[in-house]
Amino acid sequence: MSRIVTAFNKTVVEYFRKTSLNGFGLLYFIRKRRIQRIFWFLFISFGIVFASYAVFSMILEFLSYSTIADVSELKVLEDEIYFPELKICSGYKFSHRKMLASAYDLVNSQNKSLDFWLQKLSLLSGYFDPLSVKEEYVDDINSLLDIKNISSFLLGLTPACESLILRCKVNNISANCSKLFTLKAYNDGICCVLRRGNLTGELTLFMDSSHIDEYPLNGNFPGFSLHVPSWQGRVSINPGEIAAVEIEVMELQGNSQLNEYAIEKRACYFSQEGESREKCLHECRIKATLINCQCVPYPFESRSEKFGHCTLENITCLQLVERNWSPAQCPQCLPLCNQLLYRLHKQILGHLHPWRSELNFKFKAPHRQLYKTNILYHWYQMLSNVGGVLGICIGCSFISGFELIYFLVFRLWSNYLRQPET
Repeated sequence: MSRIVTAFNKTVVEYFRKTSLNGFGLLYFIRKRRIQRIFWFLFISFGIVFASYAVFSMILEFLSYSTIADVSELKVLEDEIYFPELKICSGYKFSHRKMLASAYDLVNSQNKSLDFWLQKLSLLSGYFDPLSVKEEYVDDINSLLDIKNISSFLLGLTPACESLILRCKVNNISANCSKLFTLKAYNDGICCVLRRGNLTGELTLFMDSSHIDEYPLNGNFPGFSLHVPSWQGRVSINPGEIAAVEIEVMELQGNSQLNEYAIEKRACYFSQEGESREKCLHECRIKATLINCQCVPYPFESRSEKFGHCTLENITCLQLVERNWSPAQCPQCLPLCNQLLYRLHKQILGHLHPWRSELNFKFKAPHRQLYKTNILYHWYQMLSNVGGVLGICIGCSFISGFELIYFLVFRLWSNYLRQPET
């Protein structure tokens, strides 16, 4: 037998005889009682296997789910819950009366018929939805219309907020609608947006989806659509409806200690690291257009000295981007760790005149759901859990671990040197 094997056997016997783990020591002291020794060996083996499984599972859970979300309700005063940036969009992209007025101006300045200009003006919907027009129909539209400021021109063709929102009430007190709402351009159309402010309580709107604004275009519909930031859904309001719209508020609150983790692991941004997912996806889509079409898409929010604004001459490329782009192409767009989320719930209360609608906005409850994201385990909690499992199953501790290292290194080397050379 070699010196190392003899030294190892001697070290193992010495370990079981002198170890502070009494359960392991019994394997040496009851070596003459065979049945008891087998039983004790099986019991210790089971403890080692179970402890290994528990520790391994705990480590995998820690690596896979480093954070945990705790759901609770946060009660707040009514005057501390503010309305979000509510967006109200007409179902008609263009106003029929404004299209007629613009077409008559073009008839007077150029020798073409009214129907011809109405058809050409309808093609401008391609700025909102590139797939709504055919590329062979828009080849000459830029030269025919000769529009220097397409943003202002499109704004002049859409229904104005004054014609859509007739009257407003805030907490049952009449308010000036023009001070509450402003017309704003988005990539899918031009909408009336509630100005940011300390608006609380209830908001009542008397709407008009007049047939004077009705203009037949692909995707148009009578009525309105409602949208709030951070929510992909929409609520549709049909003409003649009296509807109560409840705003549900949810708050995401990330523990500041989450900064210890990489962004990819915690899957959210703090305010100093990034922007909201909705804004990030919008900019990601713009970048896709810049890369493929070499131009800035409508509503031309991005400023670029290298690229000009997209026109309908770029419709082939814009349609390609529209068909192929998806949020999955922007994995870097993550939600904020701390933000307010909103959701709309609609309930029909009755009906009015076929072209009138009444909307009553209020918050669903004087409290909001609070989603707290905390670290699942700190390193010292992880160490405590592992130590607890090892202590319960096999009675092991830090001292026991260092003791094992001592015997496997120093005692083994000492016993090896003491063996005579063969």
